[in-house]
Amino acid sequence: MRTTWSARRSPTATPIRRPTTSCSCSTASAATGGIYDTFAAHYAGLGAEVWSMDAPSHGRSRTIRPAGRFTLDEWTTAAVGMGEHIAAETGLPVFVKGSSLGAAAAYCAHAASDVFAGAVLMGYAIPSSPMIPAENPFRTEAYEQLIALFGEALQFDIGRFYDFDEDNGYAGADRQKRSDPLNTWSYDLASWGSLMRYEPAVPLAENTKPILFTVGEKDPVFTPDLARAVAGATGGPVELHVHPDGVHQLMLFHTADYAQVVGDWCRRTLRAGSPVDA
Repeated sequence: MRTTWSARRSPTATPIRRPTTSCSCSTASAATGGIYDTFAAHYAGLGAEVWSMDAPSHGRSRTIRPAGRFTLDEWTTAAVGMGEHIAAETGLPVFVKGSSLGAAAAYCAHAASDVFAGAVLMGYAIPSSPMIPAENPFRTEAYEQLIALFGEALQFDIGRFYDFDEDNGYAGADRQKRSDPLNTWSYDLASWGSLMRYEPAVPLAENTKPILFTVGEKDPVFTPDLARAVAGATGGPVELHVHPDGVHQLMLFHTADYAQVVGDWCRRTLRAGSPVDA
């Protein structure tokens, strides 16, 4: 399958000092990279370039296919390709940032390629994690029979599965998201299945590369206890940051404080020397 995706340098609100790092953002369920422009502008002011991508079949990366039809392998390949493009374009160290569902593609890209100096993961539905073990219903013969019989007719309804008002911590979040025509509101069940069946190049338990896991203290989707379980099951140089009073989308609702946390960790990682460079 040919991988097609849309990405752009995110805007800066103020003149920035000379960038020392770059950041590639992989977005959440339903969303596009554009929702992180405010975070990107603030983070750029700390001395970084920020690039955001629309995942395959999301936003401007839909091309001619229906929205919500993708594979995690395709998304991972796109994330690696974007990282390689940023490195060639800027000459800067590249960190991959995964938000919510985007953490799956971000980790899998980090595992598959040495182009990234580290990964910042604000999401825990990652293949090989305790949330997606090797044995799960999507790896059964019954699932394969359902897909063979119904194919594209089986849909995963994002708006019914997630309560965006609760997840984002305010009434009206769902209505606000639905006002954006670029958002995606259903996935082919086979697309969701591709995430549940995916095998990363390196399972989390065997990871050797720098990872910062982050979670909001009040996140109802991925709770701090769940974050601790996933971080504890991950090998290599791993840190976990629990953001005080944080809700699910730290980039959107805790922009300044969270940007500082991410920036400080990226700079510490570069000073310490990444195994990627060893």
